[in-house]
Formats: sequence, structure tokens, C-alpha cells
Amino acid sequence: MTFKRRQFKNYTLKTKLLLTYIIITIIPTALLGYVAYSQYVLSVERQVGTYIPRLLNQANNNMERQIEQYFDEMNQINNNKEVMNILRKSTYQNVSNMKQDEHLVENYLASSFMQGSREHVIGVFVSSKDRLFQNSRLSYDSGFSTSQSIGLYGNSYKLIEEESVFFPHETSLFFKERKPFVLLVKQIIDYENRHNLGTVFVALDLAFIEQTIRTVDEQDDAKMWMVDEQGYIIYHSIPSLIGTLDKDKVDYPIANGSFQSDQTLYSSANSVENRWTFMHAIPVRHLTEESDFVRNITIIAFFIIVVLAIGSSIVLAWGVAKPIQRLAGEMKRAEKGDFDIRLKNESNDEVGMLSKAFSKMLREIEELINEKYEIELKQKEAELYALQSQINPHFMYNTLENIAIMVEEDEKTSVVEMVTNLGRMLHYSLGNKDQFVPLCLELQHIQDYLVIQKARFEETLAYSVVAAHTLHDKMTPKFILQPLIENAFEHAYLPGQTLEINVTVTEEDSVMQLVIQDNGKGISSEKLALIKQQLTDNQMFKKDDSFGLSNVNGRLVLHFGNEYHLRIQSEEGIGTKILMRIPILDRGSVHNHDREN
Repeated sequence: MTFKRRQFKNYTLKTKLLLTYIIITIIPTALLGYVAYSQYVLSVERQVGTYIPRLLNQANNNMERQIEQYFDEMNQINNNKEVMNILRKSTYQNVSNMKQDEHLVENYLASSFMQGSREHVIGVFVSSKDRLFQNSRLSYDSGFSTSQSIGLYGNSYKLIEEESVFFPHETSLFFKERKPFVLLVKQIIDYENRHNLGTVFVALDLAFIEQTIRTVDEQDDAKMWMVDEQGYIIYHSIPSLIGTLDKDKVDYPIANGSFQSDQTLYSSANSVENRWTFMHAIPVRHLTEESDFVRNITIIAFFIIVVLAIGSSIVLAWGVAKPIQRLAGEMKRAEKGDFDIRLKNESNDEVGMLSKAFSKMLREIEELINEKYEIELKQKEAELYALQSQINPHFMYNTLENIAIMVEEDEKTSVVEMVTNLGRMLHYSLGNKDQFVPLCLELQHIQDYLVIQKARFEETLAYSVVAAHTLHDKMTPKFILQPLIENAFEHAYLPGQTLEINVTVTEEDSVMQLVIQDNGKGISSEKLALIKQQLTDNQMFKKDDSFGLSNVNGRLVLHFGNEYHLRIQSEEGIGTKILMRIPILDRGSVHNHDREN
């Protein structure tokens, strides 16, 4: 108990308030509603479980009466002397007499079974002494009778009883589009001579079953079907299931009455005179949709109480706990050094007063920080933009001069290429104001620059630009390569010797490494030591003395810190190698990096 109390004390205020309201209001009300609703459902199930089987028995009785009426009509064939005389015949002298008899019998079948209120009769057939007389509303097909199924041909189908009802799976007869039907079969007995003259078949559309059970199957969610002794579905409210096997029939626990399974109430009733069973299924949830006055009042009262309880608990819990929780979260942010916090709390209670005091404290701290660092931050920003704007554009004059010479010499293709490269360089320089750009754009910029220089130096210049494909979308400071390549042209080029410039970009230890190497005249050890010292001290070079090195080194240090300064390796007569290391930054991380610096 002590442990639980201590554990409850450690809960947040919002949790404590919600738990208290749930224990006091929601749980008792829920129990009351559950008991009332459960009793209501049980009463409805009992009522429906008693009522539906009665309706099913009534449907069975109606079906049996209708079928009995059809059998009575089928029995009227014995009262027609002309038809009976034709059925007594065994042979014909000519085809004309046979056709005349067929016409007479089929007219009788049409007038007796296919007219008037007999719209459910699909077809009527008389099979006698290898003759078939028929009248059908639909085209049909049939095989000979077998031990498994009944057909229409043959002398006479020997029935155990004089009258029988057959279902579609028990006969080889089928109609167009597989229309479901019930087949009534009755033997034609010549009572004068005590002979069996044949068999009469009447095929009934299952629509007559729908009319019979309409009062039972009027619910939208209810299912109604009729199965035979083997479980074959003769009729179903879902037409696609007609003719299939009801595999669950053997598991139904009772033959007549109602039972519940899987939240569904089943009812069944067997036919007394025939071989079928009516089944009815309705979801229990459907039975509770239409409730009585008591259940409605109980459920409405339950939901009103629950909504009021939850609403009041949420309003109280959020009204008290949310501002405190938000204030605690903002305090954690301030603890980590983030003072860009603006609390909005217009209430005048204790929580509002605490929030206003905290906001005032943050503003005072932020003002102190701004006063201390504002000048330094602005100085760094001004220095950065100044460094970026001082990229040496001295090659522009030579480029325009080369273009003029090409125009005079009518080198149209070269002029187009030079102007395209130059235009792309100017667009890159003036059109994009971002400090960071994807590496692929920076590489394209120096390639354009080298192509222009190649036109100037021709065979005395060779270059290569190689970068790992995975680094193309990574971000790099703008104009980080061109100043170093300009420096190579200014200080490494030897007349009469081919200048080779190789640019390589690789990833090493999760850092982007850029290398610019040339085979120029190199730098003496004394001058190299002086340059390194000046770079370490962040001294600015003169415009005519390795200004590109100072420019790039200053920007690297401002952006990333002293550990990312330029590294220079050079030897007279061999060449110079400049190495840069840049943190690998994605597009989304550039903004966060700038804020941190």
C-alpha cells in the first residue's frame, strides 16, 4: 500500500486529476449502464428467439400450402380426357399425328400452368413413353435421369411417393443463366387401367419463396435461407449462396427454436411434410438498435454523465496542469541555453503570475547576451560577407579579350561555349545569395572557370575535377574553390611549361576533404612558413600576395572553427598541394549550423 501511495504521488498533476474523475464518476456510471444494457439485450434476445421460430413455422405452413395447391393443379391432368388418351398411346402411324398430339398437350400445359396468377412457374413438362411435352418461359437443358439426379426423359420416373419435391442439385435440369428453381414431380396414374402413364414436372421460380418469407426477412441485417437434409442451400437472401453447401448445418444445436453463436441469433424450423429447414440469422447488435424508452434513457444518461465528467476533468486538468507542464518544458529549454522563448498566458492566477515572471527573467537574460555579443556577431557577419565579395575576378578581362579574338576569327562554336560558361559563372556569382551551396554547383562553377582558362592557355593547361558521387548533394561554402585555383594561375604558372591542376573531393572520417594540387614552380620554404604563420594568425594578405589563400582560410575559420584552416604543402620545382576539410552538411543541417555559429 505504501508503495502504491508513493507511486501515485509521483504522477503528474494532470494524471492525478483524470484518475480521480474516472474513479468517482465514469467507472460507477459505466457499471450501471452496462448492467442495464445487458439486461435489455437478454430480454430482446428472448423475445426475438421466441417470435422468429413462430414466423418460420408460419412460413413453412405457407410454403406447404402453396406447393399443395400446385400438386392439386397437376392432378387436374387426369380430368382431361384428350390429354389422357394421348398419354395412353404408345405408337403413331405418322409424324403428323404425333405433332398434333404434342401441340394439343402443350397448349393444355400452357393454359393450365403458365397463365393467370402462375407467374412463378418457369416451365411445365410431361414425360411419357419416350415422349416429352413441354412449355417453358426460359430455354433449358436436361440429361437423362440417373440414380443421383432426375431428368425429364424416359418412360416414367419411379417415385417412392406419388408426389415429390426436388431441388436443383437433385436434378440434371437447368435453365438459362442457371436460374434457381424447385421442381415439383407427380406421377400420372391411369386410375381406369391402373397404369403409370408418365410424370409431370413443374419448375417453380424461387421468387415464390421470397413472397412466402417476406414478413420474416424484412430486416436489413437479417439473413434467411432454406436448406435440405444434406445442407444444400435451396434459397438464400444472398443470391450468390444459392446452390452452395451450408457446412455449419450439422453444428446447429437444435432443429426448431433459437440459439446464439458469434454474436448472432439463429432460428430454425423444419418442414413437417417436406425435406427442408428454414434458417434465420440476425446480428444481436441489430436487435438492440431499436431500444425501448428505459434503455434509451439509461444510455443517454450514461453518455451525458460520461461526457460531462470527461469534459470537466479535461478542462480542469488541462487548465491547471497544461500551463505548468508547458512552463516546465520551457525551463528545460532555457536550462540548455535556448532563451528564444515566448510564453503566452493571459490568466491572472498563480500559474499566470509564474509564467509572466519567468518570461520577464528570460527577456532580461536575452538583453544581457545581446549587449555582450551583438557587436562581435555583427562584426563576424560583416567580415564574412566582405570576404565573400572579394573573390578575385581579374580573369574577366582576359576572358572578354579572348571572346573578342574568337569573334574576329569567326569561331562561332567557341564563342558560344565561352559566352555560355561565362554567363553561367555570372549567374552563379550574382543570382544565388546563399552562403552555402551543393558541392555539385561549386564543382560546375570551377569547371566553367577552367574551360575559360583552357581557351586562353590552350595546350599549356591540363586539369581534372574528380568528386565522390555521394558528396554531390552535400553543402559547401560558396566560392571555396575558385580563389585557390586563381592562386595557382597567378603563382604556379611557368611560361613554356604545361600547368596541371587536379581537384579531388573525397570523404574521410565523416569529413569532406578537398585537395587542389598543381605542378607549378612551388613555394620556397621560407615563404611557405610565413604564409602558414599568417594563416594561423588570421592575418589578411595583400591583394597581390596570395589573397585567395587568406580569403578561403578566413571563411573556413569563421564558419567551422580554427581546426578547419587551410593546410598547404609545397616544394620548389615540384608544385603545391592545398588541403581543406569541411564538415559534411545536408541541406537541412546548414541552417542549424549557422545558428550554432
